[in-house]
Amino acid sequence: MSTPKHLTEKAVAVSLDLLPTKSKEKYLSCYDKFVKWKEAEGATSWSEDVLLSYFAEELSKYAPTTMWSIYSMLKTTISSKHNVDISKYCRLQAFLKKKRIGFASKKSKVSSPTEINKFLREAPDREYLLVKVVAILGVLGACRGAELCDMAVADFEDLEKKLLKITIPTTKTHISRTFTVEGEYYEIIKKYASLRPKNAESSRFFLNYQKGKCTKQIIGKNKVATCPKQIAEFLNLPNSGEYTGHSFRRTSATLLADSGADITTIKRHGGWKSTTVAEGYIQDSTSNKRKISNQITKCIDESSPRPSLDHMAFEKKIRSENFVSFSTKTEESNLTTKETVTSKPTVYNFQNCTINTINF
Repeated sequence: MSTPKHLTEKAVAVSLDLLPTKSKEKYLSCYDKFVKWKEAEGATSWSEDVLLSYFAEELSKYAPTTMWSIYSMLKTTISSKHNVDISKYCRLQAFLKKKRIGFASKKSKVSSPTEINKFLREAPDREYLLVKVVAILGVLGACRGAELCDMAVADFEDLEKKLLKITIPTTKTHISRTFTVEGEYYEIIKKYASLRPKNAESSRFFLNYQKGKCTKQIIGKNKVATCPKQIAEFLNLPNSGEYTGHSFRRTSATLLADSGADITTIKRHGGWKSTTVAEGYIQDSTSNKRKISNQITKCIDESSPRPSLDHMAFEKKIRSENFVSFSTKTEESNLTTKETVTSKPTVYNFQNCTINTINF
């Protein structure tokens, strides 16, 4: 028996509610583009051949990472609207995997501890106080740009006037995170917070900052995303444009990996569900590469043959006997030389001499 039309429509509506809230429009836009292409090509089914042709022809200009993203959105929307599971299309997946071979996606550049410290100490607060606060919270909390932008005053808890506890209630992975700030960084954040206008209407923490003063206007995600680039430009770092809004989060994970943290700690710190992401940061860690290199070097050194104690004692005895023999021969040689010198006849020179005769 077939399902009544009104129940099918209700089921589709419920399924669409399962799409991510923030990116729902993006999912539906991706789906609509595919449907228009399908209609233009005269295709009526949702078969693997149709999907494979769409990716091979229409999406060939995109990077492999973008193609995978489109695949994921189509998989969700087609399943919700038409109850078709395209994840079972093996040829389509094989095509996407082949496209990814040899492809290296561009990643945001990471700042070193020295660079961060230099900026925080040398950049003038009158111009860069906002950037400093964004950098501190972004690195210490492994924050995404949207998380920084959405921070509210209520998310900051001042403990004993020396420690800030910050809560990130809404995250991309729906995992609430907390982190703390203290010491010099605490003072920098408190300095910025003290400049907040009393008549500020928004509850957001980050307000626009110009020439040492905060205004009532909130800052958007694009403003937050430019902060890493501003730091790079102040430090005269090459390729400053590669320091994007994701740089703070990558810097945080990289520094944590360099400190020797394990996968579990990194995942908990950044709120990652995927182990692959955490492994990527450990894999790129210079500290981890040095550790591996030292382990291999140590293994090679320990496997090298070393002389036994008996062998070392024998060599010492031989060296000692050779030294005694050499000393004896040297003494004999010296004595022989002396004898040779003393055994030579004495020669007297009587030339140019006057002989006097004395009579008694």
